[in-house]
Amino acid sequence: MNNGRDVTVNITNRTIVRTIFWIVLAILLFRFMGRISHSLTLIFSSFFLALALNPVVSGMSRRLHIKSRLRATAAAYLLVIATLAIFFSLVIPPLIRQTRTFISDVPQIVDSFQTQNNGLSRTVKKYKLDQKLTSGAKDFASQYSNFGSTLLDTGKRVIEAIVSILVVLIMTFMMLVEGPRWLDLIFGLMPANKREHNRKIAHRMYRGVTGFVNGQVILAIVAGIFAFTALEIASHLTNASVNALALAGIVSVFGLIPLFGNPISSTIVLLVCLSTSAKLALIMAIYFVIYYFIENHTLQPYIQARLNELTALTVFIAAILGIGFGGLLGAIVAIPAATCVKVLIEDQIERRGLRAKNPV
Repeated sequence: MNNGRDVTVNITNRTIVRTIFWIVLAILLFRFMGRISHSLTLIFSSFFLALALNPVVSGMSRRLHIKSRLRATAAAYLLVIATLAIFFSLVIPPLIRQTRTFISDVPQIVDSFQTQNNGLSRTVKKYKLDQKLTSGAKDFASQYSNFGSTLLDTGKRVIEAIVSILVVLIMTFMMLVEGPRWLDLIFGLMPANKREHNRKIAHRMYRGVTGFVNGQVILAIVAGIFAFTALEIASHLTNASVNALALAGIVSVFGLIPLFGNPISSTIVLLVCLSTSAKLALIMAIYFVIYYFIENHTLQPYIQARLNELTALTVFIAAILGIGFGGLLGAIVAIPAATCVKVLIEDQIERRGLRAKNPV
């Protein structure tokens, strides 16, 4: 063996051109995906929402004896939209009013704090920060006193959000109406020996997605009901005035977001409670710690683990990737998508295992 032999590697111009081509293509593809990430998020959201609403459409079609898929979908849509309209009309206006009241009361809260004789107020006076604190509170109240209407007036983001919601609703409606025909067409193009297997895989994905959505909705509704009860009891005990229905609605809405929804909603509720009563905020903080501990160790494993069969690490990674790709909406879509990927990976492992046992 001659270790001193020189080795010459020849790289042809064709290889260099191919390498440059694939690098440029990868960069362009990455930039293209970044530009259409929002559109892809809307499409995936519509797809998973259609899967989640399909049992409702099928159930209404059977119970109301509606033979037309279009009419059954329209009836289900009207029911869902009416429910959402009633819910947001009950939640948003009182929440805006309460926020406005808190903002207008900020100067009074600051004055009350400065008249107190405690360590923090004495520290503020010692370093002569009381005047700055008073002027800052007045500026804050004057700047944000028109909260709600100002938000709507600056409405570029609001308009974008409304347009995105409308796009998702329209695409979901179309997918619900045309979905069965597209599935029949796709399965019809498959080879006969693979058709039944692929139908089973699609059914497993469908069951995983609907199971996750149904489980998350159940958890959100239960969290909202218990939060409403706790707020009503705690507000009466502390003689504090809060809109329990609006705050419970926030808990339910954010409860639809896996992992991150509960911390966000509890933080909002605690800030609102703190603006009214420190005792109320303390009671609700203790409540949230106890409730979410019980939920994470009883309700959530019982409901979700049986339905989507994802480990905690998989759920966390999927949610992180979903937020990076499409924000909070991406986090909601990511876990059903991870369920589908898990089904595909398990199917490939099973098929390779069978091939290893029964080589041709």
